[in-house]
Amino acid sequence: MSVAPTAQRIADAAAREVVTLAGRVVALQVEPHDAAPQLTARIDDGTGRIDAVFMGRRVIPGIEAGVQLTIEGRISDADARPRIYNPRYWLS
Repeated sequence: MSVAPTAQRIADAAAREVVTLAGRVVALQVEPHDAAPQLTARIDDGTGRIDAVFMGRRVIPGIEAGVQLTIEGRISDADARPRIYNPRYWLS
């Protein structure tokens, strides 16, 4: 099992950067069965929020509301809310 890298604050993360962020999952959204599979976990670290979007998945064991999660990936600037698509992740 690998150890999660050191995370920066969500408020300091800029679009198109590769970042490592950590926080608590405050909400989960699952696409309905008639849409392409997608699980979105909203992460809050007290300085900001970001969505981790897992394409092709409706469930990931261990990712649930309230869990501490560290993610790594490139922030998309194509959406109104900052998102990281298919991030690498670590459960704490």
